[in-house]
Amino acid sequence: MLTTVDSCTQSVPGRIGEVVQFPLQRIHIELTNVCNFDCTFCPKQEMTRKYEYMEYDHACAIIDQVARYNLSEKITFHVMGEPFMHPRFFDILEHAATLGVKTGITTNGTYLEADIADKIEQATVSQVNVSLQTPDEESFKTRKSRKMDFELYRDRIIEFLGACLRQKTPPKIKVHFLNTVFNSEVPGEDLSLGTMSVINNTAELRRTFSYWAEEVLKVTPGTSESDKKEVRDRIFGLSAFKWNVVPIVPNLYFETYVLDTWGNAFVGEDAVPTSIGYCSALTDHFAILVNGDLTYCCKDFDGKTTAGNVFDRPIVEILNSEPIIEAIEGFKKNRVEHPYCQKCLGGSSNFKAVRNGIGSILIWRYLKNFFYKKN
Repeated sequence: MLTTVDSCTQSVPGRIGEVVQFPLQRIHIELTNVCNFDCTFCPKQEMTRKYEYMEYDHACAIIDQVARYNLSEKITFHVMGEPFMHPRFFDILEHAATLGVKTGITTNGTYLEADIADKIEQATVSQVNVSLQTPDEESFKTRKSRKMDFELYRDRIIEFLGACLRQKTPPKIKVHFLNTVFNSEVPGEDLSLGTMSVINNTAELRRTFSYWAEEVLKVTPGTSESDKKEVRDRIFGLSAFKWNVVPIVPNLYFETYVLDTWGNAFVGEDAVPTSIGYCSALTDHFAILVNGDLTYCCKDFDGKTTAGNVFDRPIVEILNSEPIIEAIEGFKKNRVEHPYCQKCLGGSSNFKAVRNGIGSILIWRYLKNFFYKKN
């Protein structure tokens, strides 16, 4: 029987409880930074951290603190790595469930099949994000999979989706697709971040979504012809120049993600920092890496914004540290305090650094609802 978070929660003490509204949208917990893919669009090769798995007791202790202070609406198991590779993943999910803490999973999809859907149902997982990203055989090559071809990959994901949709109360499922409309392929260059091509125009977006939607509709029980027509019409009205979240069937959505540079990870030391900008890091989420380091956001794959270690200090104590408070108050004034954040929001030239800094304010503070289009 699940306990409720509200029955035993405490208010978040200290200055952080005054400058941030809790619960946050999510907290990212990286149970492992090991992954069975070597995607060219992922900064895995740039990561300097050692590969490891978080100990079960440490993971449970983090969840206990999240529950005690109601720190977030849910925990998302994702930063780097594939969470299903953790040997006690489902035990950790069960621990969260016993405390009434909602959980979400971001996975590359390789471990998904019907029996996994049953285990997720038993663990009462509230959301599953499938990082499909490369929706066809050609783009799948960029995942550099050694043990799986595209056909098997596709079939496993469809099998999993069908099993979830047949459940009495399916989790919310988002299938993520890369959008490279702003990162055109450069002739003669290898497929790498900024040069690969997946969905780079509206016609390709509609064609790709149509293919995967038809596959989903085949395994969705109780779908009428009028339902199918509505989905097809909805897809036909899409534009690749939007950040789209498209409902396909109840509880399942397709979402486009613009290919970016993971905080200028692939620009190297030449990135020009910006002191002006805005980011929602720390006010709607933060991340805890596999070694216990608490970082400002989920894009900090290498722990550059580490504020403290949750294996050594309580989470709330770290959140009340001076650098974190300064970073939050800085963003509220459109000022970027942390050197890594300055680089992340900066660019490869002085002009791009200023442009990106101003753009982050306009887009993420004022125009987010316009770019995030939910049909």
